[in-house]
Amino acid sequence: MALKGSKPLLADKRLKMFVFGPAGVGKTTAAIMFPQTYIIDCEKGTENYTSSIIKSKSVVFKSNNPDEIKQELKSLLTEKHEFKTVLLDPITQIYNAIQEKWTRIFEKHAKTEKEAEVQDFGMRYWAKVKGDYKSIIRMLLSLDMNVICTSHQKDIYGNGMTKIGVGPDSMRGDDYAFDLVFQLENINGKRMAKTIKERSEIGKNKFPESFEWSYANFSKFYGAEVLQRDSVPVLLASPDQVSEIKRLLDVVKIDSEEINKWFTKADVDSFDEMTSDQISKCIDYVSKKLEVKKEVTK
Repeated sequence: MALKGSKPLLADKRLKMFVFGPAGVGKTTAAIMFPQTYIIDCEKGTENYTSSIIKSKSVVFKSNNPDEIKQELKSLLTEKHEFKTVLLDPITQIYNAIQEKWTRIFEKHAKTEKEAEVQDFGMRYWAKVKGDYKSIIRMLLSLDMNVICTSHQKDIYGNGMTKIGVGPDSMRGDDYAFDLVFQLENINGKRMAKTIKERSEIGKNKFPESFEWSYANFSKFYGAEVLQRDSVPVLLASPDQVSEIKRLLDVVKIDSEEINKWFTKADVDSFDEMTSDQISKCIDYVSKKLEVKKEVTK
């Protein structure tokens, strides 16, 4: 079997960062410094910054409904627009809203009243919550835009309930999906960012261990040309393509394990989340299988 590896191409990656800090540190204030930002406000945190938002040519979409937010992200992914950055503020509220959504669904279909009362829904419940949440993270990371996710901060405890530090108040481990993680602190009246994680080549970090948070500093460290680049829309799978692959799979039986490999490679959960190019390759593959099947049966 021929090896499928290829030489990696150099590219200026979009800024994908996760920011957390205590209440009152100014996470929202810091994030809206970025011009031409599409702000998804999940807890009405932008209401005191109207002038700044208008000045930066940004807009606000207020919602903590995960399904509405997915639709907005899909539009940002697939449509031409003038926005350079998307801000999700804070993702903590999205995680809570997703849990509430699936709690209502599972309560409605609970087998017993006791099961509904104690909300003992088991692994199926958490699989739905994690799947819904991770689909939002995937869409954010797929955007050809700068991405800023803010999170509330929580204390982290070790053995014997001893406090060992602080971290983001969101789904465990979701910050690992981002290239950059910053902790915001107020130090001597200045809003300082502590670099918790930076994914980069060895010895080529862009950000210092600590720096004053400002758009000017982000332009300096990350590159203004990257931050200000226009977004390029992505063509997603069309309804006709999704119907076609499902029709073909009704005729040509493909092992579910192989289909799951397609989803894993495309980093999606379903065919309608694929790009048009990705699903076209699936259609071509199954179509060829069908042609072989027809030749054998002649």
